[in-house]
Amino acid sequence: MPKVAGSAKLLWSAARDMPNLEPEQKPVVLCGQQAPLDEMRAALGVERDQPGVSLYAVRRLKATDHDRLERAAVVVYGGVVMGELDASTRDDLRVVGRTQRPVLALFEALELPTPAATAAGRVRGVAPTDVLPYRRGTFPQHLALERLANRTGASGPWIASQVPVLRPYICDAIIEVASRRNAKAALLIFIPGADMPVLTAVQMRMVLQLARCYGFELSPDRAVELLGVLGAGFGLRAVGRSMLDFVPVAGWAVQSGVAYSGTKALGKAAMEYFERGAVADVGRLRAFAEGVRVEVQRRRGGGS
Repeated sequence: MPKVAGSAKLLWSAARDMPNLEPEQKPVVLCGQQAPLDEMRAALGVERDQPGVSLYAVRRLKATDHDRLERAAVVVYGGVVMGELDASTRDDLRVVGRTQRPVLALFEALELPTPAATAAGRVRGVAPTDVLPYRRGTFPQHLALERLANRTGASGPWIASQVPVLRPYICDAIIEVASRRNAKAALLIFIPGADMPVLTAVQMRMVLQLARCYGFELSPDRAVELLGVLGAGFGLRAVGRSMLDFVPVAGWAVQSGVAYSGTKALGKAAMEYFERGAVADVGRLRAFAEGVRVEVQRRRGGGS
């Protein structure tokens, strides 16, 4: 009974989400102290304000900054710390935390670990995972961009279309969310073939979001057509069903791994399509999908 209820919930969620495809257009807003913000702007390839990224309040924050910051997709705060979290930086973080927006707090420190980062993660509205400390002169560009992309939410596709450096990170985040969702759907829906509408709805949403990352607008009909073109060479659904005949006890886990790897491969194929106008190498993507599936099975303890 719990699995039936879970299947119905996922099916309803997928159907409900499909009309809600209009992306938000909220920018990444940078605020705080100069040095970390300069590092982030350099990583983004942004020298001044532009659509998608706004530099605001390169200074200590005030309570009145709340209204401007709460209109951000993500608030990126830059701080410079010497050891303990100083009172002024703590007050800045309180202003940021009250916005209830996703936060990325960059802390330049003389040495790591720094107690300031631990204390920052205890400020209301700022989680420990929102804090990224780094040693002066060693800005973690890849990790900073990855964490920023994971926080862009509904504005992600629009931001990706405006900030090319951030695009692959946002696309990867979109693909990962869709892949995990389809893995969960395949695990919960145990009636043969009943998971197809849910998986297809999630994949169609993913393709529409990826198209917007590259500045393209697709109709749902075109997205379905494109899904068929991109997935034609994979054969992953057939592989997943045939494996269930051999391992009926572990069938749900196998099906879940195939849904995850298949969705991920389709996402990567869509990225190639929007970048080049065609999928460069279907065989390579098929091998990639199979590799992901095997890794999922290994981590689940299901063997290879």
